[in-house]
Amino acid sequence: MPMTLSGKIDAHPSAWAFVSGTVAALEPGLLPRSFFEDVLASRTRSEARTVLGKSPYRSLFPDDRLLDSASRLLADRAGEMKAEIFKFCPPHVLENFFGIPERFRTFRTLFGQAARRGNAQAADLEAFLALFAVEPAFADELGEHRVRLGPAQAAGPVERSLFLDSAACSLMRIVGLRAPEKLVRRYFLDRSLLAAWAGVFRSRWNGVPAETIRSWFIYDNGLELASALLALEQDPRAVIFHRLSSSSAAGLEGLEPARIRADIDSAAADALRDTVLACRLVAFGAERALSYLVAIEAELVNLELCLIAVANGIDRELALTRLRREYA
Repeated sequence: MPMTLSGKIDAHPSAWAFVSGTVAALEPGLLPRSFFEDVLASRTRSEARTVLGKSPYRSLFPDDRLLDSASRLLADRAGEMKAEIFKFCPPHVLENFFGIPERFRTFRTLFGQAARRGNAQAADLEAFLALFAVEPAFADELGEHRVRLGPAQAAGPVERSLFLDSAACSLMRIVGLRAPEKLVRRYFLDRSLLAAWAGVFRSRWNGVPAETIRSWFIYDNGLELASALLALEQDPRAVIFHRLSSSSAAGLEGLEPARIRADIDSAAADALRDTVLACRLVAFGAERALSYLVAIEAELVNLELCLIAVANGIDRELALTRLRREYA
């Protein structure tokens, strides 16, 4: 069998038969929008837990107080659910790509600790980057980030956050280029680009100076920052249309600019919907696994949003507008 650029076997689609069948069996268990609406309709934590009793997540919250730990508990469950799928998959960059969020939390924590100590050696910082990238070839391609490790450690928290966020977006792109399947590669590259776009605009909307973004968000010069800054007063989508695949560009074009401003991360996820649905239609292959992994991500984001809203008395109507679409 041919090798991928990451040095792993590029499996024939038939090798994905078992995981594709597993996904088909698991998809009916995905939670519908009505479930999240019921959670948001809960007046108390206890009522929310009663609704959870009808879901696979009931065992995570045996006590009302645990709703305060929803983010951590659901992040842990996400790792477990992904691991169950990867256990059946042939070797593929899917595992690296969908492991980026979890590894990023570790990378950010280690880097923050080093910054607080202020005395981390260059070798230690490079070890953090290598742990984050997993494969040496991927770490090598984060070359500019490696060069800037020392200055980033000594920088302020805003600069450091931009640097780390851009490392995550860049790694998504590097891994995405290795995907042998057209639809999977399209999804990875569009998601990387949309994540960078969202990061730049979120920073600008939060008042981070343009020059700070240009200096520390190391992803295509701050995602064509001059155009991005102009788009702040016009349409934030304009800077990215020509860079996305036609399906993701069309998905983004169908969203109102006001919706993008209200929740740019949700808008970015919605722009990818058609590609995810196209992956779901593939009978056997990495595409089928990808569509389910994205569905799980959306489900867990929605559940976290709902539980945090109930636990903290956040406006339920606002939370409802920020729910991600289901992908199955």
